[in-house]
Amino acid sequence: MNERILIVDDDVMNLKVAESVLKDKDYEVLMAETGMECLGILEKETVDLILLDIEMPGMNGIQTLSEIHKEGMFPDVPVMLLSGTANADYIIKACRLGATGYIKKPLVPQDLLGQVEKAFSQ
Repeated sequence: MNERILIVDDDVMNLKVAESVLKDKDYEVLMAETGMECLGILEKETVDLILLDIEMPGMNGIQTLSEIHKEGMFPDVPVMLLSGTANADYIIKACRLGATGYIKKPLVPQDLLGQVEKAFSQ
């Protein structure tokens, strides 16, 4: 079975780019546009990696990550952050909450694949 990746981003274009790049490498892709939608998917589905946008309206990525860990959902699933702004405070908070990496936006296919492969090799 191929690895399942949940991509969470409020920007539909980012979702489509990531989905296209990852599906080309035979990853199974699930997508959510909000933190709440992410949590709903995680209640029903198992995933091998979460790519989580930091800056989203409503529940941001830090809050979403905190909820994932608070609920004990998938404690061993790596979470990589997606962000167009390298806000050091967000990155530090996310790392303290267990984030395993960071992918800069706009998404560059080679960078995305490199980080995803790195997450699966750890």
